[in-house]
Amino acid sequence: MAVATSPPRPTSRATPSLRGVVLALFVASGAAGLIYQVVWSRELVLVFGNTTQAVATIVTAFMAGLGFGSLVGGRLADTSARPLRLYGLVELAVAAMAGLLPLAFHGLAEVYRGVWPSLVERPGQLAGVRFALAVAAVAPATFLMGMTLPLLTRYLVRTLDEAGARLGELYAANTIGAMAGTLLAGFVLIELLGLRLTSYLAVLLNVAAGTGALLLSRRWETGPDASGTAAADRVRPPRPEVPRDFRPRRRIVLAATFVSGFVSLALEVLWTRMLAQGTGSSIYIFTTILAIFLLGIALGSFLYRRYSRPRGERLGTLGLCLAGVGILAQTTVVLGSGVVGHVPFVVRTVVVLLPATVLMGYAFPLAGRLVTPSAEAAGGSVGLLYAANTAGSILGSFSAAFILAGTIGTNGSILLLGGLNLLAGAVLFAAEPVGRQARQPGDPGPGTASRGRGRVVAAGLAGLAVLGMVASSLDLPITRTFTENDLRRTGRPVTHAEDELATVDTLGGKPSGRRLLVGGVGMTTLTVDTKLMGYLSKALRPDARDFLVIAFGMGGTYRSGLELGLRTDAVELSPTVPSRMPVFFPDGERFLHHPKGRVIISDGRNYVRLSREQYDMIAVDPAPPIESAGSVVLYTREFLTEGKARLRPGGTFMLWIPYALPLDDFKDHVRTFASVFGHVSLVLSPGRHGVLMFGSDAPLEFTEANIRQVLGAPAAIRDLNDVPDHRRTDADGWVRIIQRAQWLSDDQVRSFVGPGPEITDDRPRSEYFLWRRTFMDDQQYITQKSLLRATTR
Repeated sequence: MAVATSPPRPTSRATPSLRGVVLALFVASGAAGLIYQVVWSRELVLVFGNTTQAVATIVTAFMAGLGFGSLVGGRLADTSARPLRLYGLVELAVAAMAGLLPLAFHGLAEVYRGVWPSLVERPGQLAGVRFALAVAAVAPATFLMGMTLPLLTRYLVRTLDEAGARLGELYAANTIGAMAGTLLAGFVLIELLGLRLTSYLAVLLNVAAGTGALLLSRRWETGPDASGTAAADRVRPPRPEVPRDFRPRRRIVLAATFVSGFVSLALEVLWTRMLAQGTGSSIYIFTTILAIFLLGIALGSFLYRRYSRPRGERLGTLGLCLAGVGILAQTTVVLGSGVVGHVPFVVRTVVVLLPATVLMGYAFPLAGRLVTPSAEAAGGSVGLLYAANTAGSILGSFSAAFILAGTIGTNGSILLLGGLNLLAGAVLFAAEPVGRQARQPGDPGPGTASRGRGRVVAAGLAGLAVLGMVASSLDLPITRTFTENDLRRTGRPVTHAEDELATVDTLGGKPSGRRLLVGGVGMTTLTVDTKLMGYLSKALRPDARDFLVIAFGMGGTYRSGLELGLRTDAVELSPTVPSRMPVFFPDGERFLHHPKGRVIISDGRNYVRLSREQYDMIAVDPAPPIESAGSVVLYTREFLTEGKARLRPGGTFMLWIPYALPLDDFKDHVRTFASVFGHVSLVLSPGRHGVLMFGSDAPLEFTEANIRQVLGAPAAIRDLNDVPDHRRTDADGWVRIIQRAQWLSDDQVRSFVGPGPEITDDRPRSEYFLWRRTFMDDQQYITQKSLLRATTR
């Protein structure tokens, strides 16, 4: 087989100790990359919203930069006499761009705010604007990040036989760094430093990696002419050629890597949804899932480095890895469906993720070795492989969120994806099976006996693929989510649906038992508190005409607004949730099509920031639990300020705070609210579920006359009495109830909370709370009684 002319090589080989230093630099680079992904994604979600479309745009922009960067990095690596020096410069360039990027997000938000009103009714064009702005923001930095792996691969690979081993080392190091960055950012840094300072710490990691690489390059990478670096820089190696007879093999591996990337990222999305069912979707849950996913990949790459045999590797070996991932993926639905009973979160996460991700991590450096025709072409080959994997990953994440989950569901999609990987593995194994007779000396292909066995194995893998694909479309216990199976055991009416955001389940039957669950977590029940959000706001402002409800839930607050005769808009993130209103209210269909009502499927935070509508009343009832990932954006000072801007003069803003948090954290929320609104009133909910916080730029007072006018009307009495968690009463009763429920207002509120931290976009304290809660003196959740005691001491 012809090989390309060898380019000039550095005079000093990378010794094991030097290689260890280079790998350590790549660990730091990987940690920085994951920290950036966490921080930048949060920043862009605040700009574009937390809708699946917006998040997909962000992910695409991020990964597209990595993919194109790997292609360019591969081409530069193969023609660079000093790839380590170039790597160092790239890392410093990443640091410079990342350091400036936070300053650009504000400008990005203003541009998007300017175009949103004219494009809100044209979602296709709006998606294009989002993508263009996201690419402009993050793609330059991620493009440079994508260059790093090919450059270091080219530097470390000296012979063809060690190409896979060096790639395995680098991939494992970078993934270990990514896992460390995930754990540090998610469990420590963001809580202690905030998002902005955490991103600057990642900048320092890039600076350290870049500076270290440049210092190593000056000492060890002197080029073919040891008299100085200038001579080395003038020598530009020729681009290695890929032998013609090697190209078909390379195309097969690249196609398999594309499929592997597609399946891997789609599985990551779906496994996260499956494993997070019923957990409350805490940021620590998502961080743990991602960390275990990365740990498996790192272990797989390490195992390849330790046990690979370069001269015995075949397409069939890669096929077995892909098929193994497929089989393991199909078996994970047994745990995910709950048919084997309840398994602790950490146990089921490790069992589901680790075996399959180990094979994924083993497969990538193996594929890198199979697509590399010579040591001189290692950088370009890895760049091309990484680009193919990234392209598949982009399509996989899109398909999982927008197509698969909403059509055949989470578990069915996992079965289908497992079948796809099994088919890819079968094709590879049939093309070049594994075995002692797979290739005899001097033979151009596998031996006859081995080819026959390969076809049998391939046929078996294909059969398993077909079984999984057929099962994916059937209504079986394993194709249902854990929550659906659990609810079905009650014997009461259950509905289940999945959209691009989450799973949505309802439990019907008696009013006291009706439940709405999103992601396996109960959102609300039929309670007087959700109805009072509208009635109490109206009692404060009897002349109000317009009402905005953020977070639809069962539709109780939205329905009450319409019952009050208000023009009522409701913003809901999940497209499925509003359609479930008739399960909870027999007249729900009428209200969904009410002439004065409008349901807007959007991110509530984003709608408040971008809309030019004005309202007399706004009620915000974030999805529980209060610590769930993403909910904090409806509690921050920035959101409250934006919400205040949507109010007409004298309008009221209501924010719901459940009792499910400690006293110090509750004070943080109240302190943040009181810092935005000049007048504040806190009402202990009659349903005893939480506190209703009212804010306005005008005084707030629940007068007896207004309570009687609003809550004492016959229609209001009927509506408020039609709940299972509160006794029936009349106008006099509601006057007494509301007067007793009033707790603190204005100066009393500020005296109660005192000085202290607030919840902001940069310091999302209600989402990141681990260390604060660990060392908190009083970790007990508040109750109505404990709050009253706290203000009577």
